[in-house]
Amino acid sequence: MKWVRPMHSPLFMVVARRAVPAGLVVIAAFADASGSPHLAFYAFLALVPVAAVTALGAYGDLLERPGSAEEDAARRLQAALWAGLVALAVAGAAARAPVLDDGVIPPLATTALIAALVVLCVEGVLELVALARRPRERRARVSLEG
Repeated sequence: MKWVRPMHSPLFMVVARRAVPAGLVVIAAFADASGSPHLAFYAFLALVPVAAVTALGAYGDLLERPGSAEEDAARRLQAALWAGLVALAVAGAAARAPVLDDGVIPPLATTALIAALVVLCVEGVLELVALARRPRERRARVSLEG
């Protein structure tokens, strides 16, 4: 029997690459709703490098694995969405930083949070559509490869 460490499986890395940014945005949303602007600021601050790594990974996958024109268009859009999330994370953290001690949530920070949630929803739907279009046997191989 072969033991596989979950942290080293490609499927775990694919899921973590998408789940961690989404989790940080959700944490920021709940922190804002509960009146904890410090936690929301640090969630957005942590989102900057996490989203940057995800955006670079999506761009690298696009360059390394050429596909059909339809697949490439969807993957270009995903890379652009992740890059947009980086910009929103920077804008959200920068808007919160000057007024952090005041305990207020600037309108730009709220806009960045809502836009980040929308970007993550669009990216998730795009990934589901792309997964549904792949042939069944390729779907299993791609999900295991990452």
